[in-house]
Amino acid sequence: MADEKLLIKFPTETDKNAWLDYVKDARKFYSDATPLGFKDEEHFREWLNNLINLNVGTHIKDGVGPQSTFFMFNGNRIIGYLTIKRKVINQKNVGQIYFNIRPSDRKKGYGTKLMTAALNKCKEINLSEVVISCPDESLGAIKIIESHGGKLVETKFLNGTEIKMRIYLIKL
Repeated sequence: MADEKLLIKFPTETDKNAWLDYVKDARKFYSDATPLGFKDEEHFREWLNNLINLNVGTHIKDGVGPQSTFFMFNGNRIIGYLTIKRKVINQKNVGQIYFNIRPSDRKKGYGTKLMTAALNKCKEINLSEVVISCPDESLGAIKIIESHGGKLVETKFLNGTEIKMRIYLIKL
C-alpha cells in the first residue's frame, strides 16, 4: 500500500461505474447494503444530485445539515468514502464524520488514511473539533479514532436501538 496513489474527491457522474462496483462488493458481504442511501443504478443521478445538494446546503430535509461526501480512490477503484457534517443538527446519528471502507479492502490501513483525510478536510472548513462515533464492538474503528486523538466522551445506545455507541471528541 505504501506506493499507492490515493485520491480523495467529491463524487461525479464519471464515478458511476466505480461506485456501482463498490456497491456490488459491499452487497457481497451485506446483501441489504445501501451505502450512502444508494438503492440502485436506475436512480444514480438522483442520488448524486442529493449529495450535491447536501454539499451546497440546498434542498435539505429537516434535521439534516450541510455535509460533504468524498470518495477515496486507488487508481480507478473506490476504496472507501467519508462524509463530513459541517454541524450536528440533531442527536439521532451522533457525529460529524462518517467513514466506510470497502469490505474486501478492510484491515489494509485504508481506514487510517481515510480518517487522516477526513480530519484534514475538517481543518479546511475551519472546524476546531469534531464529534465522531462508532459501534462499541467495532474494534477497527475504535483503534483508528483513538490513534487520531479521539477522546472518549461517553457511550450510549443509538436512539431506539440496542446498538451501543462510543462517542469521541477530536480537537483539531
